[in-house]
Amino acid sequence: MADNKQIAQQVLAAVGGAGNVSSVTHCMTRLRFVLKDQTIPNKDEIRKIKGVVGVNISGGQYQVIIGNSVGNVYREMLALGGLSDTQNGPAVKQKVNPISAALDFIAGCMTPLFTAIIAGGLIKVLLVIFGPTLLGLMSDTSDTYILMNALGDAPFYFLPILVAITASKKLGCNSFLAAMVSSMLVYPNLITLLSSNTPTYLFGVIPVMHGSYASSIIPAMLATILLKYVEILVDKITPDWSKNFLKPLLIVIITAPITLCLLAPLGLMIGNVLQVIINTIYGFAPWLAMLLFAGFMPFIVMTGMHWAFVPACLMSLADPGFELMLLPAMLCSNTAQAGATFGAAFKTKDKDIKQMAFPAAISALLAGVTEPAMYGVTLRLKKPMIGACIAGAIGGLIAGFVNLKAFAFATPCLTAIVQFISPEGGSNFMFACIIFAVVLVLSFVLAFILTPANAEEAADTPAVPETTPASAPLCDKIIIEAPIPGEVIPLAEVKDQTFASGVLGEGYAIVPSEGKVYAPFDGTCDNLFDTLHAMGLVSDSGVELLIHVGLETVKLNGAPFTAHIKSGDTFKKGDLLLEFDIPAIQAAGCEIQTPVIVTNAEDVGDISIQGRNIVIGG
Repeated sequence: MADNKQIAQQVLAAVGGAGNVSSVTHCMTRLRFVLKDQTIPNKDEIRKIKGVVGVNISGGQYQVIIGNSVGNVYREMLALGGLSDTQNGPAVKQKVNPISAALDFIAGCMTPLFTAIIAGGLIKVLLVIFGPTLLGLMSDTSDTYILMNALGDAPFYFLPILVAITASKKLGCNSFLAAMVSSMLVYPNLITLLSSNTPTYLFGVIPVMHGSYASSIIPAMLATILLKYVEILVDKITPDWSKNFLKPLLIVIITAPITLCLLAPLGLMIGNVLQVIINTIYGFAPWLAMLLFAGFMPFIVMTGMHWAFVPACLMSLADPGFELMLLPAMLCSNTAQAGATFGAAFKTKDKDIKQMAFPAAISALLAGVTEPAMYGVTLRLKKPMIGACIAGAIGGLIAGFVNLKAFAFATPCLTAIVQFISPEGGSNFMFACIIFAVVLVLSFVLAFILTPANAEEAADTPAVPETTPASAPLCDKIIIEAPIPGEVIPLAEVKDQTFASGVLGEGYAIVPSEGKVYAPFDGTCDNLFDTLHAMGLVSDSGVELLIHVGLETVKLNGAPFTAHIKSGDTFKKGDLLLEFDIPAIQAAGCEIQTPVIVTNAEDVGDISIQGRNIVIGG
């Protein structure tokens, strides 16, 4: 097992060092970086670090998947790099679609709360077990029961306040003012006022929609988003001498009424719509909905789409008191990952796979943490993932037929299966145990059958004759002309070790004599950074080319650059793609050496530098 400090050192170096980290946080299994320059890390190199099980890029975050020890690695990294979970400098704004941005925001709001939500949920389950429902060791009127019940309910009842705090940290606005506005939504007198039959008006004219915001999530998220922009506006219009008292007053005076009259009711409506959609899907054919949901759950988790179901899940647990889709489906999926990983571990003869698989399977089985199993074993070997998906889908089919319900929020696994005990008794818990056993055994058997004994070889070696070259060129010969006028120098002479070492790929650098970047081939702009200092191009023949104008130019925030293209655009060879001001870059203290690198060198064949040309194949 790799040392946590060693993992932290290697990962921090691989992402470009502390100087390239704008912020870093962690969830249950992942280090979540916001990097100033995402062109620096190399996914393949990071995956090779002992203790790392995968890499994912989502919502502008560079996520390094560690597993159960992520908290320890995170603490070591903070100590090593002098980092914190707050911003350490300007980050490069990556272009992300609205869905990814929304899911990332929800994840950022909910992930820090899971410890409290899980603790509260399991306290409620323990009260079911030891209370009058099952063992009868406590009366529901006893002092102990009432006190513990309050503790279990607290994180759900005051969820709007907790969400406001995490949302404010995610957005970088004042946490205390955000909590103040959302606290208003669960203030006892306001709850009484909004539950009466008498219409409510603000200032005597503005109607306030009645509703209950206890245990709600979306209203607090919307309120905090509004507060962020109100805070920016108020900061601009208030003089410095008044900011200590006038600024916070104006922020809450503006934000609170808009929240109460508009955003909070809108949040309730959005939540209700989500519940209606989920209930409609489930009500149409529960067995089919759960079969598909549980079967595809590993891929839903990989893409982060499961976060879209979390608010509706928590709302369902608050009213009507149980949840029918997300938690039962995750019970099936998590158990299937555990069983399939055990099956692969027992079948393979590869010692490295065995060493990784058993701890990963135990993690999935006992803690519901499946990413080490998915990224380290089932997805890596492919066929065990097929077995896990089939077993999970069959478990979902059964769950749909019996209407399996979860009564508390916890990551579904063996140790948390008590979350399926109904406060009213009945056979729900028995059904959960049966589904757990069926999925575990079936996924183990399928993975054992499907996984070849030489599992590692099957995962990494292409099925081609031995005489076939390991990597075939894209075509007979490709010539990529220098995209920028100027002097060509070897990569080894670049004044940045990341580029000079060749870890990002093969190519050269140009000392530009003219501030223009021309298209070196017909192709597509795969990615143009918002700071405009770097672009990723893909030729029609499949060559991936990185052009990084200058060194440390990310900190210039696009000022010396003018783009003539955007991400997704196609172009022809010779088209002007970008202009940059060489004197301005130099005046800012930045080096103008511009690396030009083929980033998929291992896929395209032999590469050589001939004068001002990069020659591939031939």
